[in-house]
Amino acid sequence: MGIQTSSINIDGTVATTGGTATGMIAKGGTLNELVTVLDDSSEFIAQTRVRFSVVDPKVQSSAPNGYTQARSIVKVVVPLALDNGNYTTNTLELRLGVDPETSDAEIASMLVLGAQLFADSDFSDFWKKQSLS
Repeated sequence: MGIQTSSINIDGTVATTGGTATGMIAKGGTLNELVTVLDDSSEFIAQTRVRFSVVDPKVQSSAPNGYTQARSIVKVVVPLALDNGNYTTNTLELRLGVDPETSDAEIASMLVLGAQLFADSDFSDFWKKQSLS
């Protein structure tokens, strides 16, 4: 199914099923960032890294509310062993930017929308084949 014929369940329920629960190991960080790796017994070169970071709102007179947006960012870096023996990395970045006046319910609604855009089969061709139709 293509983007033009897709549908989204506004404020629906999103659940992950199956798979294996895998913990994370903190590798270090700062006040605004935490770097982790999946605790899946991978060799160092094959570790999946997940970086969590935040950007606090700052005063900005030109912003509609007088503040910049609060930003929460997760970046996933997954190593891939190529057939020629070299390694590359695949990445996934999730970014949420909201006004400080945004309610928890409004944020939850956006997260549900985002989860569907990632996982719903309506958008499979976009993610896997880069199809915009």
